[in-house]
Amino acid sequence: MSVLRNFSLRRVGVNDLLTAMVLGHFVADFLLQTKEMAINKSNKSFVGLAYCITHCIIYTLTIILFAQMYEFRFLIFVFLSHIFIDRWSLADKWLHLIGGRTFTAAAEKQAVYRDFDIAFTAIVYTVADNTMHILLLFLISQLF
Repeated sequence: MSVLRNFSLRRVGVNDLLTAMVLGHFVADFLLQTKEMAINKSNKSFVGLAYCITHCIIYTLTIILFAQMYEFRFLIFVFLSHIFIDRWSLADKWLHLIGGRTFTAAAEKQAVYRDFDIAFTAIVYTVADNTMHILLLFLISQLF
């Protein structure tokens, strides 16, 4: 536990709040999110809500650790911004709205390149989702 107590991004040259938040975002969303969380967090059931809340708590704590920001208001903004995007899968809704690549359309294709289309759609979805998260982290960083 002493490793965490002595952890400081400022010591390694990360002085910018947004940079620290983005690093925390990538660690929490890609290294600490389980497959079960990723699959179930937007499920409309109580279990889906539990997965989403668990993921968002881990995400928020990771951002706090990286950003070294311990204000309650900061915690609330980070938690709510993340749960808002993940619980309702806003990246998917955005891609539907603009006529972008969606998993539904890719899965329904019978073409030779269907598997490629599904894989590329996963990349587009991931970038759209991360863009939304980072935009909100940017807005939050401007408040502190």
